[in-house]
Amino acid sequence: MDLRYVRYAMAIARAGSLRRAAAALHIAQPTLSEQLRALEKEIGVELFSRSSSGVQLTEAGEAFLAQATVAVDAFERAVAAARSKGETARLGVADGLADVVARLLSQVHGGRLRVAPMGTAEQIVSIADGTLQAGLGYAPGSLPRGVARMLIHRFPVHALLHREHHLAAHETVSLADLAGEPLVMPESDAVAGARRFLEGFVRHRLHPRLGPSAATHDLVITMVREGAGYALCVREGTTIPDTLVFTPIKEDVPPLEVVFLWNRQSEVQELVSAARHLARSG
Repeated sequence: MDLRYVRYAMAIARAGSLRRAAAALHIAQPTLSEQLRALEKEIGVELFSRSSSGVQLTEAGEAFLAQATVAVDAFERAVAAARSKGETARLGVADGLADVVARLLSQVHGGRLRVAPMGTAEQIVSIADGTLQAGLGYAPGSLPRGVARMLIHRFPVHALLHREHHLAAHETVSLADLAGEPLVMPESDAVAGARRFLEGFVRHRLHPRLGPSAATHDLVITMVREGAGYALCVREGTTIPDTLVFTPIKEDVPPLEVVFLWNRQSEVQELVSAARHLARSG
């Protein structure tokens, strides 16, 4: 049985008229009449009695539609459930957050998910236009309407130095000392990174010496290992070679803030719940 015919019968019952039902369904009245007759023929009973004033459900029609309405509702719920399981949500992840996304995904047990490397700024644009459902990135300055954010963790900024660097022997290092050394920065999330890392120098009227840039956080680590300079973008706890060391900074520097971003209209409740768990656990 074609469910369209059942839906048509339900519309006719609501409208009380073939003409009004046809207008509501945006189909021709003769077509609707023909499909109603086809349904009645298949069932073997008349569902409606016709008169000049309209149509009215017969006793058989009332019994049929009472059960058919339940069946159609159940079918539509089944379709919605299947589609929700079959849809692939997209999660953007900024460079340098592989360990964070791994912890987030360990809390996600249902649905299909595609993880895509993507800078924070691109995530925000894609989440706003609906092509991306959620993302993990670095704290942005502002967000467009419809994009929500949740702080996952604040990481104190430490200097990543080669163990043979003359500043690595100190328990702490000052911004004044670092300002004279080449600072290796990642190209990914460069604008947000520059704001976070350079603000501490500016507060103390220092002008840091910018060194070479690297395409990714992994390359930043490699360049520091090769002696190209020091880095501030690598979070303490990240796996680094034994030849490198994290050294605390004496002055207050704005922390690295990792955030979860999502579209308020997207069905990503499990991801949001997983992000909340991650934020609570640190």
